[in-house]
Order: sequence, then structure tokens, then C-alpha cells
Amino acid sequence: MSRLPLVGQVAYSREVAPVILIGSACFDVKGSLGPEGDGGYQTASSNPGRVRVSLGGTARNIAESLARLDVPVHLLTAIGDDEQGRAIIERTRAAGVAIDDEDVIVAPGATSGAYLALLRADGQLLVGVDDTHVTHAVTPRTIHRWRRTIRAAAFVVVDANLRPGTIRAVLRLCRWYGVRACLDPVSVALARRLAPCLGDAALITPNMREAAALSGLPVTGREEALAAARALRDRGAGIVVVTLAGGGAVYVAEAASGHVPAMETAVVDATGAGDALTAGVIYGLLNDFPLDDAIVLGTAMASFTMGSSETVRSDLTLERVYDHLKL
Repeated sequence: MSRLPLVGQVAYSREVAPVILIGSACFDVKGSLGPEGDGGYQTASSNPGRVRVSLGGTARNIAESLARLDVPVHLLTAIGDDEQGRAIIERTRAAGVAIDDEDVIVAPGATSGAYLALLRADGQLLVGVDDTHVTHAVTPRTIHRWRRTIRAAAFVVVDANLRPGTIRAVLRLCRWYGVRACLDPVSVALARRLAPCLGDAALITPNMREAAALSGLPVTGREEALAAARALRDRGAGIVVVTLAGGGAVYVAEAASGHVPAMETAVVDATGAGDALTAGVIYGLLNDFPLDDAIVLGTAMASFTMGSSETVRSDLTLERVYDHLKL
């Protein structure tokens, strides 16, 4: 950790190429079971706890995290023609994410994205329901219209809420323009649609269950996660980072592999931790950190995020993440 650059030495200029995020933007509705309900919650009945609402969506979360680290970002997404969608865009812009009017598909008759999560008392996900079907309004034709934005990017992040044909269209442009692409599997249910695309991924960041779905291998611990990461690397992915249940990560790249342990964290809410890790790794790569240090930064951002009830912390800065690392 001590090898990480000092905060004053890290400065990804807003005059250089931006990171482009393509995928979901939504509201998160999160219900946390109280200690008296955790482990013994009653089905078909109301349970004591707390309910919070925040902005969410994988692409949007990564975009906001990078923006709060002063990285120039553009979000390309879809919303419904409703107040919720307009609020998502307005509040995401207020967080520093560039969203031009032409960057947003407003889908007539569709409702804006929403994610419903039930959390245990320890902040870990019990079950989630993801309604981001509006993202399907982003089509290969849309991607063609956005091609100049993609061509100008330093990195393009694609989340698996997009339809497979749309994902392929993005990656085709990235390949043509020589732009690095990051794939985020989002969930076990969506991860498999990325399997044919691994050869175009400069970076992919699954959790253990997503890595199992992508690789076809059992993944229950660190060594199995490393084996799955190697399998994904063998199928063409550039850098594979598999997040572990305890918050650490394993990684495999062309000339390196290893394990970054979890940081000790008082978990309030684990929602968004994986997105924060992805943002931290991308930030490190943009600033030419050694790969293991980029992943250390990512795990620190994940840990910092889990200490808050917000999906993306509104007080996120590079200085606070470094303080969290106790440098």
C-alpha cells in the first residue's frame, strides 16, 4: 500500500480523453432487516427494518465514482419518459457526470430503471430484483450514433444490462478505434451474455458467482477464483479481477497474478461495492499504477463504500480513500 502515489502526484486531467459508461441508471430501493429480523425474517409478512432510496445502476454508479475522483466521464443510458428518469439524470449530472441530451434515450411508454434490494442486518445482500429493461432501448443503431463519443474515449465501460447485440456493437467500435473496454457482468443472471465477448475485454470484474457462471468452474474460495480468472484470461480477457465475498480480490493478467486481501470494514451496506472497486481499478490504470496497486485502490474504494448507506458515497474523494487506506 505504501507504494501508491501520493494524492498530489495523481491527477487525471479533465482535458484528456474521458471514460465512457454505457448501461443502466436507476433508483435503488434498499430495505435493511433489523437485527431482530435478520436470519429469522418472516415471509408473507412485514418485517422490521429500514428502507432507503438512492441512485443506482451499474454504469451510472461507476460513472459517479470516477467523477468524484475528478475523472472526466460521460454516461450513455436510457430512461423512461417519467419524473423518476428525469431525476436520475439531473442528480447524476449534479454529481459531476457529463450527460448531454443526446446521450440519453428516452423510451416512450417505458418506466425508468429501478433496483429493489433486501439486505441482511450485516449489510450483505439477501435478494435483489433488478428492473432495468428500459436499458434495452439502447440498440446497435444507438451505438452507431454514439460512435464519435466512443472513438474519443480513454476507456469504455459496458454493463451487461445491455442486450448482447448492443454489447457486441460497442466492442466492435472499441476494437476499430483501439479503445480499451471494461465489461461488468452485473449479476449471475446476466454474466453469461459476456462469455462470447471476452476477447474484446481489456478488463472484466466479476464477483465469485459471476466468475463461476462465465468460466463454468466452481468458485467458492480464493484458489478456485484464481483458477476461474485464469480460465477467463485464457479465453481472451486482458485483466481479470474477481472480487471475493470478504471484499478482497484476486487478479490475473498477462504477466502478473495475485491476491489483494480485504480491508477490515464495518459494513453498513454492501450495495455498490463492486462498482466502486471497478472504478478504483480503472482510475489506477488511467494513472499508470502498477496493477496490484490499482486493485488495492479498488478494494479500498469498495471498503469505503460499504461503510455508508449510500450506493455511491457523496463524500467520496481520492483523499478520503487514501485516508481510509491509513497511508
